[in-house]
Amino acid sequence: MNQSYRKKLIEVALPLPEINDASAYDKMPGIGPHPKGIHHWWARLPLPTARAVLFASVVTDPSDDPAWKDKSEEEQNDERERLFDIIRRMMQKKLHEHPEVYAEARVEMLKHCNGSLPPVFDPFAGGGSIPLEASRLGFEAHAGDLNPVAVLLNKCNLEIAPRWAGHPPINPESRKQIGSKGGWKGTRGLAEDVRYYGRLIRKRAITKVGHLYPKVTLPKEHGGGEANVIAWIWARTVASDNAAARGKHVPLISTYGLSSKKGNLAWIEPVVDRQSGTYKFEVKTGPPKDRESISVGTKLGRGAFRCLLTDSPIPYSYIREQAARSKLGFMLVCIVAGLKRGRTYLASEPLHSRLGQICEAEWRPEESVTNPCHDVDRLPMYGMPTWADAYTSRQLTAIVTLCDLVKEIGKDVRRDATDVGLAAEDALHYAHSISAFLALSVDRCADFNNSFCRWSSSNQKVMNLFGKQAIPMVWDFAEANILGDSVGAWKTCMNHVAACIEVITAGSGKQGQANQIDAATVDNGLNGLIVSTDPPYYDNIGYAALSDFFYVWLRRTLGASYPDLFGTMLAPKVTELTASPERFKGNRQKAKEHFESGFRKAFTVLREKMDPCFPLTVYYAFKQDDVESGGDTSGGKGGVDLTTGWETLLDALISSGLQITATWPVRASQQWRMRAMGANALWHPTSF
Repeated sequence: MNQSYRKKLIEVALPLPEINDASAYDKMPGIGPHPKGIHHWWARLPLPTARAVLFASVVTDPSDDPAWKDKSEEEQNDERERLFDIIRRMMQKKLHEHPEVYAEARVEMLKHCNGSLPPVFDPFAGGGSIPLEASRLGFEAHAGDLNPVAVLLNKCNLEIAPRWAGHPPINPESRKQIGSKGGWKGTRGLAEDVRYYGRLIRKRAITKVGHLYPKVTLPKEHGGGEANVIAWIWARTVASDNAAARGKHVPLISTYGLSSKKGNLAWIEPVVDRQSGTYKFEVKTGPPKDRESISVGTKLGRGAFRCLLTDSPIPYSYIREQAARSKLGFMLVCIVAGLKRGRTYLASEPLHSRLGQICEAEWRPEESVTNPCHDVDRLPMYGMPTWADAYTSRQLTAIVTLCDLVKEIGKDVRRDATDVGLAAEDALHYAHSISAFLALSVDRCADFNNSFCRWSSSNQKVMNLFGKQAIPMVWDFAEANILGDSVGAWKTCMNHVAACIEVITAGSGKQGQANQIDAATVDNGLNGLIVSTDPPYYDNIGYAALSDFFYVWLRRTLGASYPDLFGTMLAPKVTELTASPERFKGNRQKAKEHFESGFRKAFTVLREKMDPCFPLTVYYAFKQDDVESGGDTSGGKGGVDLTTGWETLLDALISSGLQITATWPVRASQQWRMRAMGANALWHPTSF
């Protein structure tokens, strides 16, 4: 350790209760616009944790501060408490609305840095929490990641949003209001342009594929007439293995429930004519006679289902064999329609069933799903070897249409930008900026518009695919009306991204940089760094394989704008630092060696680039689940306890010549979960 090194606050004490509470809140859904909302990323670090650790890594602890070290312990404690109070103010909700708090923290940090903050570098930037908070605090922030999706997200946070902060919108509608708006602070102008050109895309999409999304006729009890469709609920089908069914397809339905809202219960009920070998579904409301049968549908457990036509069980082995041969079908079982107040459920209609299976797409993402990878292997396992297979025909048509319209909208943006006086180069860059955020909106639509989205009977809406860090099989799925105005629609997804753009910049909003790098080489030309990072968790999350779900769409929409990022067919995987045995033909030892040697190389290089006045901080999940949305906290996949990953990382750090000076248990998981699995995940920001 450097003899002149002064111990930092993070190495002595932290106000953990406040950091824990703020971090748990930050991970909760439904807390309003948040930078995380511009795009999904798995196990994203809470922003309060990132900013607290950065601050505490810079300020010197009073016990080693020349101004305080010779004073009494009581006086040192008072000074430490004053620093804690700054951190506590940094933990308040919606801190982007309080730039004065960021300013206060920055002034304090400058006192401990001789008036100049060092650059901050995160070589495993992922969702970008650490670089974003570094930028907000006034550091020169640098984000590195091998994954091109992660690099794009960090570019949006560090490069695009700050560059256009304070700029008024360029679209013709908003330009008329500039004089009456009193200025466009922060990224409001950028967000307003995303909304304007997003509305233009929706209008053009309706012209192109609106005929695939018709309205539905309401029954007399709802006043008749037509209503917009909120969602269609489909069920996969399989040919019954019982000879009495004569090979007819029967539905695989995990629940008949549509609405579990008190006073507004609704479900579907099968009407079966076994003599003719036919069945249909009727919508029922009110208290059901048998709640249990409604909750399980035709599912028998352990992957088996019941044949509606014969009542005989259909074994999971048969269903999986049929799926692997692409023999599954799907049928429309219910339509969810919007009313002036609430929604209603209607039986299937032939027109809606037919249109839901029409494909007019001129392109399909035929790239192969990475296999083997536990997080995505269910697609090939069930006869869906390419990313195109994750969608129904209509979904594919709509998303391809949106991608192409995003590509085309750049011409409109460049024209309008030039008309308001932007130089040609700036107009081109602005067009790329708008296109980038609109492409992220397409990705959000894809997350809500695929054949693995559930219908939630409790809150009566389509649930996005990535509730966990994996793609689970869903037998009965919900298709959102992508041209409507409810959850999963382009309008809703695009407006959500725009709202999140407005809260990206805060504090100084200093522009940073994001680059695609291999952390094991870290050849970025930077020195004198503060390094703070949240690296991959052994084999727990297959970031590269999962991100391909989004990569195929980003490559289509942004490949020409960002050729260096999207030049490969899929996200890089060979050098990804994960201890996944699947990459090494099931050999766990080789996977462990790859993980450890990669980190040893990375931290050996980083050690030479660090400013010796500041500690390196590393986050690691001792018990890890998908903290973005809940999941299994029982440990790693395949029986690997994540203690193994923690110890392996520590070995790599120590063998790189680093010394552990402190560890802190910080809860970075929200209290809300998809399912409760015991203790909260523990993150270890570790100082070296």
